[in-house]
Amino acid sequence: MAEQIYEIICISLFGLVFGSFLNCMAMRMVRKEDYVKGRSHCMSCGHELGPRDLIPVFSYVSSGGRCRYCKEKISLRYLITEISFMVLSDVLYICTRPDGIMFYKNWVLVGLLFAIALVDLEAFEVPNELLLAAFISWAAFSVIELILGRNNLLYYGKQLLSGLILGAVMLLLSLLMDSILKRDSLGGGDIKLYAVLGVYLGFAKSYELVLLSCIFGLIFALIRKMISRNASKEFPFGPSIASAAYLVLLFGDAITAWYFKLL
Repeated sequence: MAEQIYEIICISLFGLVFGSFLNCMAMRMVRKEDYVKGRSHCMSCGHELGPRDLIPVFSYVSSGGRCRYCKEKISLRYLITEISFMVLSDVLYICTRPDGIMFYKNWVLVGLLFAIALVDLEAFEVPNELLLAAFISWAAFSVIELILGRNNLLYYGKQLLSGLILGAVMLLLSLLMDSILKRDSLGGGDIKLYAVLGVYLGFAKSYELVLLSCIFGLIFALIRKMISRNASKEFPFGPSIASAAYLVLLFGDAITAWYFKLL
């Protein structure tokens, strides 16, 4: 029990740190800044932040939610994203704890999905760099699993085929809906995101992903409309896909097993 508590504490701390990093990276991507190099700075006055300003949660609380240099309010987004990714990390760890490799594989993916959702919410864009990083991560972990003898080449071939088919199906559906609605229905970034996730999830879970993401998209659109009646018809779909993918990572096997028992 003590060991599990220690592990959760470590994952929570790493979740806070990576949540802060992913939020910073997403904000720089939106502003077309260099997200690899450069020091963190205040978004109001531009002052470079010191070590005491970069401690997740603590820095925000200790400064009263204001910049130490210009006294402008710091967006609550920093606190929310840090805590949110900590919770996502903890839940993922609890659900996949017996399988360490699977946890780290999924944790990297969840982090990239988290960043994709943040960028898409603000800029209506799914960055190709993050999609490529997700695919490279899948390939790297696949090599590790192959070396350990956990799966064979045929399995990974099927996973790749699943991604290609899911991407092709979503592209065809998008073109069909575009012709019916006379406007863009699904962005190219969303289609590529589906394809990458298909590689991770395989055939059965890809179906669950599409179904859940559409449900989440409808809910998001309704909430958005309730908050602002003048909201545009265009809305970011990436967060809905990312949320659905997270749930499928957690419960996809159980859903698939339940479904096949009904057949």
